[in-house]
Amino acid sequence: MDRFPTSLELIKYKKGFSLIELLIAVAISAIIVIVVIAVINLVLTRSKGGFESFEAQKEAVGIMNRIAKETRQAAEVVDAQAQSFTFREYLDVADIAPYQIRFFLDGETLKRGQIPPSGAGPTYTYNPADETIKILSLDVINGADSIFTYYDQDGNELSAPVTLAAVTMVEINLTFQQLSNSNPLRVSTKAQLRFNKNNL
Repeated sequence: MDRFPTSLELIKYKKGFSLIELLIAVAISAIIVIVVIAVINLVLTRSKGGFESFEAQKEAVGIMNRIAKETRQAAEVVDAQAQSFTFREYLDVADIAPYQIRFFLDGETLKRGQIPPSGAGPTYTYNPADETIKILSLDVINGADSIFTYYDQDGNELSAPVTLAAVTMVEINLTFQQLSNSNPLRVSTKAQLRFNKNNL
C-alpha cells in the first residue's frame, strides 16, 4: 500500500537551482547579451559609415560636375594656377557681358567667387570688391597638391607660368576628407574649353 511522503522526504527530493548555478546562468546570459549588442553596434556603425561615404561621394561628384560644367562654358581664361582657376563665363543667354568666375582653395575650404561686369562695353571691368563668394566644401584636403592642371591643344601639360591662350583643357583633381572613413575620397575629371577647341 502506497503512503504519502513525509515533509522531510519532500524537501529531500525537491531540488532547485543552487546559488552557484544561478550565478553561472546570469553570467552566461550577460556574455550573450554583450556579444549581441557588440554585433548590432558594429552593423550600425558600418551602415552609418557606408551611408556617409555614399553621401560624401554624391557631394564630391556634384561639386566636380559643377566645376567641369562651368569650365567648359568659359569664354576666356583669366588666371590659371595650381589651386585656383579664374575665367569669364556667360551665366545666362541674356547676359550682355560675361561674369568673372573663380574656383579656389582656401585652406581646406573650396570656394567659388563671382564678379559681375561693370562699366560699359566693349571694355568691361571686374572689381574684386564686388566678388561674392560661396563655399562649395569644407573638407578638401589637397594640401599643396594641384587641383587644376592645364593642357594645350595637343594634350601636352602646360607648366607654370601657364600661357593662358594655350589652355584648351583643364584637369580637376579633388581630395575630400571623410568623417567616418580614414581613407580620403579622390575624384578627378577633365573639361574641354569649348571656346578654345580647335580640333573640330
